[in-house]
Amino acid sequence: MKSIVCVNVQIPTIQNEIEYGSNDSLRDHDIVVFDPALPWYERIEFSAGGSCMSIESTARFAKTSTHWSHELSGALAAGKTIFVVLSDYKEDQAATGSTMSSKTSRNYNTTKINNYSLIPGGLKVRNARGRTIVVKDSAYKNLYDTIKEISEYRVVFEAPTSMHTVFVAKDGTAVGGVAKFKEHPGSLVLLPHFDFQADEFTETSDAGEEIWNDKALKVSSALVGQLVAIDRMLKSSAELTPPPGWVSDFAKPKSVDEIESAIAEIDSRIEELRGQRNREALRRAGLLEYSHLLYETGKPLEHAIEKVLRLLGYKVETLRIGDLEIDHVIVGPTGRRMIGESEGKDTSAIDISKFRQLESNIGEDFEREDVDQPAKGLLFSNGFRLSSPEARAEQFTQKSLTNARRLGSALIRTADLYAVAVHLLDHPEDDAFRIACRTSIEETHGGVVVFPNGRNELQASR
Repeated sequence: MKSIVCVNVQIPTIQNEIEYGSNDSLRDHDIVVFDPALPWYERIEFSAGGSCMSIESTARFAKTSTHWSHELSGALAAGKTIFVVLSDYKEDQAATGSTMSSKTSRNYNTTKINNYSLIPGGLKVRNARGRTIVVKDSAYKNLYDTIKEISEYRVVFEAPTSMHTVFVAKDGTAVGGVAKFKEHPGSLVLLPHFDFQADEFTETSDAGEEIWNDKALKVSSALVGQLVAIDRMLKSSAELTPPPGWVSDFAKPKSVDEIESAIAEIDSRIEELRGQRNREALRRAGLLEYSHLLYETGKPLEHAIEKVLRLLGYKVETLRIGDLEIDHVIVGPTGRRMIGESEGKDTSAIDISKFRQLESNIGEDFEREDVDQPAKGLLFSNGFRLSSPEARAEQFTQKSLTNARRLGSALIRTADLYAVAVHLLDHPEDDAFRIACRTSIEETHGGVVVFPNGRNELQASR
């Protein structure tokens, strides 16, 4: 079984990890994943502004850089595959010594360093970020599909003629490729940056520790499989002699041209299908945003509320006039104006404090010359949002219920809105239901809105 080691990078299902500042060797491993990102080093702050790495840090960096330069070259000489995660290019000033210019002032001798100097081949990169990556070699498509959600390019480079360019930006600039060296049988595979540090890949254990979740482990396992497959492919191709340039001067069987035309046609269809898939994926993501009504807070929750209100036939706008800014002004087909506020709570109900902003917005809106009647208040609650909706306690505190009666406001549980959204998405022609829901919202004064046809009963998939 192949032994894979990660240097300065974490991949959840790879247990072998080496820190950047370590003196550990790569000799015990078959495949290396290396990230050249610089760790933090102690710095010297200049009185006139600016800073540089301290003399001690410079010495540590020089030792570490020399170590990894030798180890990476040695791994290539041994025929190993090195995957380099192309992180940001970092150039810095490093202090190599100092002299006293006065009793209280010290001058430092500095040199320029960068984090890519230790990568074999003298790769010259520059910083540039983007997420649109085109795979030029289909042999690497499965690898990219595996890391697509967590990948972006952070540097671009001009690929030397000896490099096989695999990944490019939309304009064709190289962002990844495979380098081979005459003196070494191994391969250097340059990959667009990826990492597993997003919140969606971690969860908190019963002991309160942050651990990788099932999604992280699944993506990581698929990635490891692709790294092993590419290593196998590169080693297999290394056994063949690269075709000399003069081979192209010799006639090929006519069927080769026919096959190449067929491949080009297939590639064209693949691109068309990929475009269709991307459009369908966007549609799916848009529909799944409604599930934010069940568990989100802040802007994601507000956006989901706006979407379902529009499904119900409401017009939802943001009002900005001078210093006045109201996020949710809601107007229905009857012309009834309403102003909404929303809040999500992790483990508690929505309390009376949220009414302050709602009352303030209604009052400021009513002061406007073109408004004859105060808008009705709507308070959207996603209380106890981290619990399953059917297991939640009452969404509103008693004071909230009392205040709602005082103001004539309507209280709406966002989980109830989710059930409404699912029904309308499945039955877009059901205008009777749409009208009944609007009536429930507009005619509820000082209580929780009860939607028609049992839509307050959230239907969980079985």
